[in-house]
Formats: sequence, C-alpha cells, structure tokens
Amino acid sequence: MSLGLFATLDMSKRSLDTARAGIELTGHNLANISNRAYARQRLKLETSDAIATSTGPQGTGAKVAGIEAIRSRLLDNQIIIETGVAGYLEAKQKALQFGEVNLGQRLDGQASTPEGAAAAEGVGGQFGIVEGLNEFFSSFQALSTSPNSTADRQVVLLKTQNLSEKFKSVDTRLARLRQDLNTSVSDDLTEANNLLKQVADLSKSITGAELGGVGNANDLRDRRQQTIENLAKIINVQTTTNAATNTTDVTVAGVTMISANNQVEDLESFTDALGGFQVRTNNRATAATTDLTLTSGSAKGTIDARDGSIATLISGIDTLAGTLITAVNTLHTPGFALDGTSTGQDFFTGTKASDIAINTVLSQDVNLIQASADGDAGNNGVALSIAQLENTTQSTLGSLTLTESYNQSVANFGQALHNVNSQSGDQKAVNRLMESQRDSLGGVSVDEEMANLVIFQRAFQANAKMISTIDELLQNVLNLTR
Repeated sequence: MSLGLFATLDMSKRSLDTARAGIELTGHNLANISNRAYARQRLKLETSDAIATSTGPQGTGAKVAGIEAIRSRLLDNQIIIETGVAGYLEAKQKALQFGEVNLGQRLDGQASTPEGAAAAEGVGGQFGIVEGLNEFFSSFQALSTSPNSTADRQVVLLKTQNLSEKFKSVDTRLARLRQDLNTSVSDDLTEANNLLKQVADLSKSITGAELGGVGNANDLRDRRQQTIENLAKIINVQTTTNAATNTTDVTVAGVTMISANNQVEDLESFTDALGGFQVRTNNRATAATTDLTLTSGSAKGTIDARDGSIATLISGIDTLAGTLITAVNTLHTPGFALDGTSTGQDFFTGTKASDIAINTVLSQDVNLIQASADGDAGNNGVALSIAQLENTTQSTLGSLTLTESYNQSVANFGQALHNVNSQSGDQKAVNRLMESQRDSLGGVSVDEEMANLVIFQRAFQANAKMISTIDELLQNVLNLTR
C-alpha cells in the first residue's frame, strides 16, 4: 500500500497552500518594513502525519503550524526600562534648558566645573542681575564722591529701579516656568491614561484572538509592545502575563493599574505644599488614592527638574535679594538725608526677588536718600558703606559676596544642565544600541524577504507542476478503464 494518486494530489495541494502562505507572509513583512513597532514574522512549518505503507511510514508533506514573530522578551523588557530612563533625562534636560532661557543668559554647556559654567558670558549675561548689581553699587560709589549732588541721587534711583526690575523679571519668568512644568506633568498623565486604556483594550483583543490556543495575534502584540514603550517614556511601568488565562497586568510604580486586562486605576495629579504637581493613582471602584514614588519617565524628569535645580535657583535668587535688602536697609535707615534730618526710612521695601523695590518715599524725593552718616550734607559715610557692600561677604550667603553668591547659583545650575546633557547623550547611545539589537533580530530585511519570496515562488511553481502531473496520470488511469 502506498499514498496513491489522490493522496499525493492532496499532499501537493497542501504544499501549494504552504507556499502561498509563505508568499503572503513575505508580502506582509515587506509592507511593514518602515513600521518601527513591527517584528518580522515567519512561518512555522512541520511535517504532516505519516501514513503506514507496505514499506513503512511514508511522509505526507508539510503543513503550516503557525506564524511566529521574531522577538526577544528579555530585549523588549530592557528596551522598556531604557526608554523610561531616556524619557526621564529628555524631560529633565528640556526643563533645565527652559530654565536657562528664562534666566536670561546662555550657560556654558561644555563646562566641567561650576567655575567654568560661571564664566559663561561673564555670568549674569550682558543684561542680567550681576550687571544690575554692579551698576547699583557704582551709583552709590559715585554718590559717595558728591553726596550733595541731586543728579547722582537721581542716578541711584534709576539704577535701583533697574536692579529691582531685573530681580522681578527673572523671578516672574522662573515662576511661570514652574507653572508650565506643572502643566507638562498634567499633560503627561493625560497621555499616560490614554495609553493605559489602549494597553487594556489591546490585551482584551489579544486574549480574544488567541482563544483556543490557535496561533498568536502577532500584529496586536506588536502594537501593545509599542504602546507599553510609549507609556514607559512617561512613567515607570512593568507588565506581567498570566499564562493560564493569557491576560496581562500592568503596574506603575508598584501600583496595579491594569488587572486581568481591565484598567482598575487612573493616574492623576495633585498639588503639594509648595504648589508643585505630584502624581497619584485613583481607584475606579473605591476612589481611593495612592501617592506614587516615580523612578523614571518624563513625568519624573519634569518633577525633578522643577523641584531640584530650578527650585534651588529660585531660592538662591530670593536669598540674594533678601540679603541685599537687609544689608542696604541696615546701613541706610540710621543715616541722614540731604537736609540733615534722619527720617528712619528703609531704602528697599520687600523681602525677596518678587517684591524688591525702592521705598516710594525716596523715589518721590531723592533728597531723602540718607547718604550722610552724621547729618552733614557733605558727609558720605552711608553712601560709601553701601558701595562697599559689593565686596563684603555675607553670612547668609555662605560667606560669599552678593555677586559671588549669584555667580555660584548660576554656576550650579549650569553644572546641572551640563550633567544632564552628558547623561542624555550617553543614554541615547544605549537606546540606539538596544534598538539596533532588536532590528538585527526582528527587523525586516529586504534582501532576506526577496530571497524567501523566490524560494516560496519556486515551491509554488513546483507544486503546481506536481498537481498538473498527477492530473495527467489520473487522466491516463481513466482512459485505461474505457
């Protein structure tokens, strides 16, 4: 007993279907050659069941056992992790670059030390706070040489107003930046919630498509992997799959967001004691909230930049303004105006960068500026003491002068920007390496697919010829029976 013509015909038809499936799959691969989310697919072939013959078991050809995507779960998980790190650094870098712009000066991106960063464009920029401080103290130095000069007093008034505006301008821009970063965190969470919904929906579709264990929903799995990577760029995420039920759980910072393909938590922002947006989850069933401790992703990068280097810069400028106000007022208040009277007026009002201003009493009458230390119109004691503050160290500034303190604040900010620029560059290299490894494994190669196309084409032609030959043999058999 052997296969016979009809069994051979059936085997050839099955082989023809196999070659056709290979051609179709090759076309699918080529169509997705530019799709970064796509993993190359290939046919899983296996021999058909043999049948018993007089000469022993005889093969019946091959059949398609399934279609598999060429992926490495380990590599995919590593890419998710590295994508989160990259998202963190990119967001932090972007926030600090905005801080540089709002500071009103260009920092030295190549500086390797705070001193090097402080040297960028003379620290403070051509029209920055340092220039305002220099002009302010120079105006008092000029007043000390002619303390009874109304013109020099007017210059003091103008330079003081100019310095106050510089402080307020920088403070306003940096405060606005903090609000913009809050908005960025909120936007990130909105996008993350959309991505979580997509992951849950795709997981349900995958489970439904694979019900019964017949093959894998490779295209849906590709889309889910890409969606999870997009989510990881925003917030640190982990996934686990229950093999028994073929369902997926997704956790964010240790909190389960998707359980058995169903989204059970939403991400939301809340305002902390300092007015910054932080991140928490909100349970859909109970409305219970859980504060999250993020470790990666753009939301974490934005928060760290806002509450780290930018907050420190704002605090440093506020401390600088407060120290200037206190120091100048301490010297000015006991002095004497041009008419020899002591008004007891402070020179500055306010306590920090946002509200520093010259006393309106003095701005309305510059003769009330108390430049004299003893009531004599020609005495310059107070004016000279205020001018000398430029080179006087202040205990509230860490024993630095006013200018040195500002330079140090800017230098530290510049160093933070330099560090994140360097880290971001290194991380991009890591991500490129990971992507290259995945492309080499599961990327679509035109040359390989064209070679496969030729193989399947020849197989199709050969099996078509086989069917044609069997058809002729069957005709011969039929003719013999007439």
